[in-house]
Amino acid sequence: MGDARSSNAKRIRLTGERFRGGRLPIDSLIELQRYQDAIRRLAEHEWYHDHPDEALPADFDESVSLTIERIGDGSADVFLAFEQHAAYVQYQEEARDAVDATIAAAYAGESLPYLPSLPRDAANEVREELARIGETLEANQAIEFFAYGEEAPPVIITTETRPRAQANLILTDFLSPPDELAPPSTLETRQESLVGRVTAVDADSTRFEMLTSTGRVHGWYRDNVALLEDLRAVLNSAEEGPLTRVTGELQFKNGEPTRFWKASLIERFEFDESPTGERLTQFAMLPSGWEDGEGNQISSVALEGAQSVLRQIEHAGLPLPGLFPTSEGGVLLEWADLSSVMSIEVLEDGAFELFRLVADERHGTHSETKNAEDAVWFIMEGYRR
Repeated sequence: MGDARSSNAKRIRLTGERFRGGRLPIDSLIELQRYQDAIRRLAEHEWYHDHPDEALPADFDESVSLTIERIGDGSADVFLAFEQHAAYVQYQEEARDAVDATIAAAYAGESLPYLPSLPRDAANEVREELARIGETLEANQAIEFFAYGEEAPPVIITTETRPRAQANLILTDFLSPPDELAPPSTLETRQESLVGRVTAVDADSTRFEMLTSTGRVHGWYRDNVALLEDLRAVLNSAEEGPLTRVTGELQFKNGEPTRFWKASLIERFEFDESPTGERLTQFAMLPSGWEDGEGNQISSVALEGAQSVLRQIEHAGLPLPGLFPTSEGGVLLEWADLSSVMSIEVLEDGAFELFRLVADERHGTHSETKNAEDAVWFIMEGYRR
């Protein structure tokens, strides 16, 4: 497994003649200090929010400290990383994400993210600190701040762009009453599931990484260390491991999943290597809201029930059905031709709803069972008629 700090470094690039050749003047270090101070202030309040009756740990500030991991060639291309203290990683990254989102919004002229764990005066202090970033800049110099990773365009801080951002950072919150403060514009955390393959597990930091259809996502299971064995059972660093669904408190940035703050459940899927197995795999990977913003994720018990029925249908020599996900989180198996319509709907809880309508009948036959064999027998009866 690679160096977690290197893969998660923050890039801040200072450009201009003064910084050519990787030179980083001493008086420019204050720019990095202000960024660190804002993160530290935010992280402390996040910690107090979770531990209202406890004193801040003695090593907390040291933990939420940044170090210059490396300086790239050319301009002063700086890569910052946290001093690694596993116990506080969550607060480090929560605070950094909120600070990054605030900087990006201020320079884009957008509503600033609401910082729910901070008293209003503390939120103002953080934003005032961020407004001071760039004070050492002169004409034809810039700070390129990569708020959302190196793949996204950076925020450009110059003597020309700072005034508008400063006004956004300092004035917006002072002039707006509490009930008019903007809701979070770029960060959101909710109970959610993702399906992918677990590619790395670090037992020391209770951290894991998974590869999904939208990219890599990492997370923690510190509140449920019993998940370690479940994670190890599905781990495959070659990215070819079993399909796995992880459920927990998932953070989204600009609508894209970024990390699980608290993983609570690990589910492994094993489907047949067949066209129906591939179809069930597709169902397993459907996110919440897959149907025009609606639609529950397909439950694991519904997927298992559907696969059980399909295996028995194939073994009995019956035609394979059409397969469809349902918005309630189940799977529909349907047989239809000119003579009849038959279906088995595997519900979210694993029960089977059965339906059959023959061409010369005015009313169909409905029934329900919790037994997969009974569901298959219902279809066999239909073909015998």
